[in-house]
Amino acid sequence: MKQIPVKNSIAPHELDMMLAHGYYRMQQSFFSTDFIQTDAGAPARVIWARVCLGHFKANRRLLTLQKRNRNFELSLHPAHITEEIEQLYARYIRHIDFESWPPVAQCLLCEALHEHFPGHMWMVRDRGRLIATGYFDEGLKSCAGILNFYDPEYAQYSLGLWLYLEGLRYAAETGKHYFYPGYIVVGFPKFDYKLLAGREKIELYERASEQWIPFGKTFLSPNKAIV
Repeated sequence: MKQIPVKNSIAPHELDMMLAHGYYRMQQSFFSTDFIQTDAGAPARVIWARVCLGHFKANRRLLTLQKRNRNFELSLHPAHITEEIEQLYARYIRHIDFESWPPVAQCLLCEALHEHFPGHMWMVRDRGRLIATGYFDEGLKSCAGILNFYDPEYAQYSLGLWLYLEGLRYAAETGKHYFYPGYIVVGFPKFDYKLLAGREKIELYERASEQWIPFGKTFLSPNKAIV
């Protein structure tokens, strides 16, 4: 794993550049890796993904979730952390079945005193009750999804997926070229929700050539060349 600590505020164009070179945010640093360790202790290959936003149009999945969740209040804010958000996250991590970091401040800041990334956040409320939050960073030509979580009592509403797809919509509507959702993990379908933007819009990062390859030409698509 390669890691580059961030000590000062990141300009939006600098975020674009690092994302385009296969780096991603981890707390207050950039990092990149080709493998992670699974919950069982075995290594698993990861491949970095991005969504191309040219000619973006809300797909059926997003339209369905917008209709299902139309009674909830969705709002956008500068990234910040409150006790209400920490309590929501604590409920969420007790519910999920993969490793995560409590609390939110540890996920985003670690021991840093200041936020150096150009971040925003979604908040979803049901009659005033906070039921979901999603953090993302915004560059000049790209956005990167960082952390989405929700109240387990609302699991049937697919709030995490909804925030991901709303992030794509926001990025496209503000003129961004790409949305970076992080990596997918070979053999672990729990990360495949990132492909629900539409596989024809997905590119995967080939580290050897430092190029982004259309999903259909990678080894994850049958009868195609290996990335």
